[in-house]
Amino acid sequence: MALVMVRPRSAYRPVLLGAVIATALGGCSLLNRTSPPSTVVDGAWRQVADAPAALTEVAAATYDDRIWVAGGLTAEGVGSAEVFVYEPVEDSWTSGPDLPGPVHHSSLVSDGSSLWLVGGYAGSGFDAPTAEVWRLEPSSEEIWVADEPLPEPRGAGAAAWDGSRIVYAGGVGPDGVSGAVFAFENGAWSQVARLARPREHLAATSHGEGSVFVLGGRVGGLDTNLATADQVQGDTATEIGELPTRCGGVAAFWSPVVGACLVGGESPGGTNAQVECIDADGDVSILPNLGRPRHGLGAAVVNRVAYVLLGGDQPGLFVSPTVEALDLP
Repeated sequence: MALVMVRPRSAYRPVLLGAVIATALGGCSLLNRTSPPSTVVDGAWRQVADAPAALTEVAAATYDDRIWVAGGLTAEGVGSAEVFVYEPVEDSWTSGPDLPGPVHHSSLVSDGSSLWLVGGYAGSGFDAPTAEVWRLEPSSEEIWVADEPLPEPRGAGAAAWDGSRIVYAGGVGPDGVSGAVFAFENGAWSQVARLARPREHLAATSHGEGSVFVLGGRVGGLDTNLATADQVQGDTATEIGELPTRCGGVAAFWSPVVGACLVGGESPGGTNAQVECIDADGDVSILPNLGRPRHGLGAAVVNRVAYVLLGGDQPGLFVSPTVEALDLP
């Protein structure tokens, strides 16, 4: 995979904007763009084995060199308690242990030794955000064990493992859309920071070296989408820049070369195919568009291959079993 058009963001001149937008637009209107990228990456996503079920608003994470997908919504708007496990080497799926109950808009995080399901909306509706946290350990792979709950209920937030703790940001709570950032460390949750802008339907990812990157999201309807990127480090959340496209209903993964990558989403103009990345210095890179635009999707990386899983191909309650993979630079 080649890297082309590399230059600092400050070196861009207006004459370059047309070429950049033509490469990266992927169906979004110009009004949904923010700033030009600094790097455009060549390559293409390839479709791999479909998931066993078509769902949206799923949670996904890499655990034990496999990708786990938990919960979500069916095409009928029914919450799912199913767990599916993708084996990249065999390009095949198996079933994991069901969740204790149906949940959607939750977060799935691995700390390397356990798998954690955090928050979400319990059941099939949107009136019951939950504070529940469930843990799956290698010694008990047939059962999810209740762990310390979030300080308050949260749905449609985002979480990642920063190398020593789980960081959970944003989402919808008892008082509406939140910018609170919680961290789980030494068996207890605490609030450690606030995002630059409260938002939900956002995404988070990490390099596992002390920081979590919180990307995109929205405040309300699709016309309130954001392109904001925050870095959570210690007890501070710092806005590091803006991605080119405002999107909510997104997923994220980490690339060691181009940083935190935001994928998919839904916007007033339709469902997003864009994959846009930002590093800690605020430099933006563009990866190839998805072959099938989706929102409410999951994302994970195994052995330098990014996988984008399930999600709806139109805004609203649409579903798919589609899984696409991209070799990372």
